[in-house]
Amino acid sequence: MKGFSASTVKSWFQYRCERKVRYELSSDDELAAVPVLKDIREAPWAKLGNEFEDRVVNRLAAEAAVLRPAPGEKVLSERLTLAFLRGERSETYAAQINLKPTGVPRFLEGTGLELNRNIADLVRREILPDGRACFTIIDIKATRRATAFHKTQIAFYVRVLEERLAEIRLSSPVTLNRDGEVWRIPDNGTAQGDRADAEVFALRPYLRQVDDFCSQTLPAIAQKRIGFGPSDQTFHHLYFKCEQCAFLEHCVQSIAPALAAGRDVSAVPGVTHDSKRALKRMGIETVGALSKAYGLAKTPGAGWSLTRNASRLVARAAALATNAIQRTEEEHTFLMPPRADLRFFVSVDYDPVDDRIAAVGYRRVGPDGSASDDIRVPQTAELKDEADALVAVMGRLIGDLAAVDQANREAMDRGDDAALKYAHIFFYEPSEALSLQKAVGRHLDDPRVRGALLHLVRLFPPEDIVPEPEFKGAHHLPATAVRSVVEHLYALPVSVAYDLRQVSQALATVGAAAAYTPAPGFERPFSSLLSIDVIRGFRESVAGAPGTEDIVADVAARLSALQGVTAWLYAQHAVATASGQPMLRLSKRPFLFHETFDPLDAADLDVLIACELLENRAGLLEALVNLAQPASRRRDASRAMAGLELLSVVNYGRDKLMRFRIPPASQDSDLGPNDLKLILTDDQPDLRLDMLQWPLVECRILQPSPQDVAYSNIVKVIVGRGVFDGPLFQDLLRTTPTKGWHLDRHFIDFNTDKAARFLRHLAAGQAA
Repeated sequence: MKGFSASTVKSWFQYRCERKVRYELSSDDELAAVPVLKDIREAPWAKLGNEFEDRVVNRLAAEAAVLRPAPGEKVLSERLTLAFLRGERSETYAAQINLKPTGVPRFLEGTGLELNRNIADLVRREILPDGRACFTIIDIKATRRATAFHKTQIAFYVRVLEERLAEIRLSSPVTLNRDGEVWRIPDNGTAQGDRADAEVFALRPYLRQVDDFCSQTLPAIAQKRIGFGPSDQTFHHLYFKCEQCAFLEHCVQSIAPALAAGRDVSAVPGVTHDSKRALKRMGIETVGALSKAYGLAKTPGAGWSLTRNASRLVARAAALATNAIQRTEEEHTFLMPPRADLRFFVSVDYDPVDDRIAAVGYRRVGPDGSASDDIRVPQTAELKDEADALVAVMGRLIGDLAAVDQANREAMDRGDDAALKYAHIFFYEPSEALSLQKAVGRHLDDPRVRGALLHLVRLFPPEDIVPEPEFKGAHHLPATAVRSVVEHLYALPVSVAYDLRQVSQALATVGAAAAYTPAPGFERPFSSLLSIDVIRGFRESVAGAPGTEDIVADVAARLSALQGVTAWLYAQHAVATASGQPMLRLSKRPFLFHETFDPLDAADLDVLIACELLENRAGLLEALVNLAQPASRRRDASRAMAGLELLSVVNYGRDKLMRFRIPPASQDSDLGPNDLKLILTDDQPDLRLDMLQWPLVECRILQPSPQDVAYSNIVKVIVGRGVFDGPLFQDLLRTTPTKGWHLDRHFIDFNTDKAARFLRHLAAGQAA
């Protein structure tokens, strides 16, 4: 067994994969004997990181004294390393310094493990006021934020440096900085630059994690036997993080479609590390075994997550085992409307390195099925290129929505209800909508984007400041993430992740059109969005990398697949509706813009108001999406108490106190007395999704008394007298089954109204 370095420590805290760590501890001969397939090519993201580090160090060397390896050398020599640590050099920084001590470190004594070279990017040596030398470990990362695994890597370097300093017996006392530093891509910079922002963090909690890993976890993993298939004792789980692992090609063999029901349970979407460990303890290690585990939710030791998701996981395993699409237990979803005459499809690819949009695509599909596309690929990571792409694509979307708005207003003026059109926006992944929202936020100083921002606000229900009486309900989500709808309603024979490629190809077998088949270089095992390899290859003009036309073709293919999946869902909805069981239940009205802003005449204060409202709408939208989920899903996510049994109603001062018995499945809810705004309903979607009716069913949980603590299955709810005596709540009392009450958290925002009123006051003052 070979030694290990800080990269192995980082690997554990990044992936939590026993197999990856054990394989990294193995020699090439050990791996070849299994055999273990290993990708030894340099990953583009690793190359990018090295180049960013070189540029940052070159810039630092121009501004401060840096001790660097000799020309042609990659690591600082032992002689120069010792001279720097002993204070015999005048430089403040040392780059690429090998911290490895010559002996076995104390934290590895008795483990049988040894260290490889441990090369720190930078070490800073400063003299404190008391005369002591203080060392700080710095790691340079081509990333936008310092993660926990970056910080544990630095903590490990600190432990190794402690051993090295103790070994060389310095003549004067030294100390190690209590903080570590990650130098990362600046918030306003790019990975192609030579500047870095220093993110300083306290080392203490990460040192504890490293100590525990080195003393307990790592020695146990090192004892695991490696082999092929069941003979391999290392625990592994395949999921999206595995995409960057050098051993992916080896592990993915365990979920190959040819194994059918014999595939590892990692093939089942939604199985987590903890779930797989629990299943393994129960002897359920294959897709076939999981597909038959009908009593899984009641199995002792299943754990919270596995118990809550048991029915979905069993259904998905059955779909994989039989290679057939199956319906889930969910009869319908409130995340997608039953009608959309005009369908607007949006695709957003994101580059996490440059923190920019890598591609944005838009397709408009009219009532007659005609389609038109607008796809933009920013050529660089410059903000201007991203803004140009956003303005072009979002401008098309806003223009198309404005045309629908105008046509519908004209039809309303004529009294021609038959001419009214329903419009809806579709993404595939929820993350795409989030990436788009963040991109808009990066360009609020661009007047073109500011105009689009105001239009985005107008997609949402009206704010209280300017009520729109013709708009009766608020449960009309402006966009749908189609992946979420598919997951709610269907279990598909797809492995590992619900990505568009696998989903569209599975649906193509039952008649859905336009399956997405990626071109060479575009296929990913866990997602259909552009990979970091494609994005970086394009941005850096790497020879043989996909060009603009290739990326445009890929985005268009994904838009076609998204359109096909959406059309298939509508076709299934039509069949279900004919049988009296409609699947898509999101209530919407014919499309109209609902806000009163004039984007063409937007002053700075208008934009500030729009920003406040957009933040408010984002929170409201998240609340509505959560409330649109079935009661079982809301309960399992601890966001609701479902199936409460009403025990009594008594006076509580001027209000009413309602006592409920909480069923076991709802006792893990995180609702409590600190929640300022809750709603008590019979779970009817037209009530819980209508924010205008939330005040009519509002309540709060009473703080338990010392006598109540023993009764964890009882919750006391205070309902205001005005709410309780209202006609809506009285109707609930008459019609709700005894065990049919549901308690949910809704959206509350104390700041937007006050901020908007203040800004409007300022605007009025300006006008005067």
